[in-house]
Amino acid sequence: MKTLQFHINKPLQLSLIALAISASIAPALADGYGLQSANRDNAKVEKWQCKRCTTSSGFSGSVGVGAAYNDASDIHFGNTSGTDTDGAVGHIEADVNYRSATGYQTHIEADKLGYDTGSAKIETGRPGQYQIALGYRGLANYDTNAALSPYRNSGDQLVLPDSWQTGATTGQMPTLDNDVTETTLKTQRDRFLLEADYKGSFYKADINYQHEKRQGKRAYSGNLLTNSAMLAQPIDDTTDELAAKIYFNGKGWLVGIDSSFSQYKNDHQAVNWNSAFTPTFGAAYEGQSAASPDNKAYRVGANAQLNGNGHQVLMNLSVASFTQDQAFLPATINGPSPVLPTSNLDGQVDTTDMKLKYSGRLARGLSVRARYDYSDRDNKTSLNPYPQVITDSYYAGTAVNPEYDRTKQLVDVGAKYRFSRSIYIDGGYRYDHNDYSDLDRDSLQQNTLYAKLNYRVSPAWSAWIKATASDRTGSAYNAVTTTSSPSNPYLRKSYLADRERQEYKLNVAYSGSEDFSASANVHANFDDYDDTQVGLTSVDIQGYDISASYRVNEDFNINAYLNQDWRDSEQAGSTNFGLPNWYANTDEQSTLVGAGLDYQNLFDSKLNLGLDYSYSDGQSDTDVIQGLTSPYGDYFAEKHNVNAFAKYQLAEKMALRFDWIFENYKDSDWLNQGLAVDSIPNVLIFGDLNHDYNAHYFGLTFSYQM
Repeated sequence: MKTLQFHINKPLQLSLIALAISASIAPALADGYGLQSANRDNAKVEKWQCKRCTTSSGFSGSVGVGAAYNDASDIHFGNTSGTDTDGAVGHIEADVNYRSATGYQTHIEADKLGYDTGSAKIETGRPGQYQIALGYRGLANYDTNAALSPYRNSGDQLVLPDSWQTGATTGQMPTLDNDVTETTLKTQRDRFLLEADYKGSFYKADINYQHEKRQGKRAYSGNLLTNSAMLAQPIDDTTDELAAKIYFNGKGWLVGIDSSFSQYKNDHQAVNWNSAFTPTFGAAYEGQSAASPDNKAYRVGANAQLNGNGHQVLMNLSVASFTQDQAFLPATINGPSPVLPTSNLDGQVDTTDMKLKYSGRLARGLSVRARYDYSDRDNKTSLNPYPQVITDSYYAGTAVNPEYDRTKQLVDVGAKYRFSRSIYIDGGYRYDHNDYSDLDRDSLQQNTLYAKLNYRVSPAWSAWIKATASDRTGSAYNAVTTTSSPSNPYLRKSYLADRERQEYKLNVAYSGSEDFSASANVHANFDDYDDTQVGLTSVDIQGYDISASYRVNEDFNINAYLNQDWRDSEQAGSTNFGLPNWYANTDEQSTLVGAGLDYQNLFDSKLNLGLDYSYSDGQSDTDVIQGLTSPYGDYFAEKHNVNAFAKYQLAEKMALRFDWIFENYKDSDWLNQGLAVDSIPNVLIFGDLNHDYNAHYFGLTFSYQM
């Protein structure tokens, strides 16, 4: 369980940090005295054989089978339990190793296999020489099973009942209440993996293949002129990825080549739907919108690493190409379609990426680093005038497809100086430069300075503070006018606007004993869009984290954590395509609280217990000021979660585990809070999609130790 992992992983994390620090210092202090420098020419290594060491062969590990009862009327609980089945569900668990007498090893693992989010993997080979693995993993996202809609899926078509009667508004559809049914919105991914690697005396090669199939339904908006309907768009696509690489290494160097190929295929070429409304103008009885097209991607990269005498250089160069040549759909299915300039996009985007990194020690206590990144996106797709059909209803002229080319460069230089064993300072300078095409600005530049002071107050206490300041500016801001919806000339889009940013972080940690550890940090960010009249003008973020774990004794561990964040943002808007005449303030807050315990070896070392509790709450309040202050409605999500288990050792090799999950969850979005399918006259919606439920999961797993 997640909260228990903190107690287990925290000492390891501290050990890795200590190891990394000692590894960076040791060569400077003990050059020539390491084990690698020892003279072994006269050593009689044949006498080093371990007389008492034995290599066991055969099976080890455990297998298990489980049954559970999932009491959840809302499938959203499946994001916690791993399944949306309401009622009984079974699964398989395994963690089995097989070792042969000749050194071959096979590992089989399975976790909740049988659930939508189950996984399994089998790996075999000779460790240190070669490995082959086959794997499966399920991923799922559960949105709602209460979306109300009169539409039914029929292949690529979303159709209305045969008895459907259209209306000018949703309130004038006489059979609407009788025809709506609950529709499930969720996405299921099934990933299948094949991996193989081989290690030689001076090289290593591996190959990976992954096939992913995705199915489900998601919310989609189908528009015809001034009318719109929420639709459950079907999802049925696959993605195949193949990657291979080979690396050669020697003393102080490593070079390699890696390549990859991916292909995306969509079984649905378009979303087609019958209009639920009486046509406003003309005869738009149906709508059609293109789905994600099939596409391919290729990538080849070269890597090199050189190191020696405290210096290291890393180099990477890669090129990639993304293509898409699926045939176009007609510009409209309502009336004669304007002529398209070509039968398919024949799209191609090429990218080039290069990275150079250097790090080294210049003197005792002083190390420096430098980094240069270059990235270029070149759209080679032909530019053509394409007809613009608004909501599949009327022709609105032509527009040329933009290129959206981009070239990005980054330079980062820094240094670290250690004053003593207890104090060091780390700082640097970063420069980002971006060149764009077809955006409101041709270029952006950002300069950043950062510094960090680390102080180990005592063997038990440590602290560090970090400050960052950055300033983003760019070329003249010229609003794009090539689209059918030009921007307000006073508007500054937040990702392109001038911005001054300040960031501060403070961390304090205690690790004075193996039994108790704790840490706390605070952070604050301040963004000022100082040259924006219309758009986002400021964002302030503050927060803190506190966590601690305590080992009461060898069998009893407890932990707790608390996190809170606040985000305040301000923006200015305009209703008359000019200077601002309304303003909005948004206050967001999130809280996460949790505690857990782990009690082992109860009842003559036969019973282990675990309990985790977590509470999370996120909310957003927005006020719009235009003469009068108009607050938005509720927008929040709140969850209480209890996760408990008890594992009892029935016999030497048999155990029974009981799991219980309880979740109390509710959220609200003012956009559809309390609305019915016909609450908006010209929009047929899914109804109120907010969640409010209590759900339980009860599971029993029988395991056998091999």
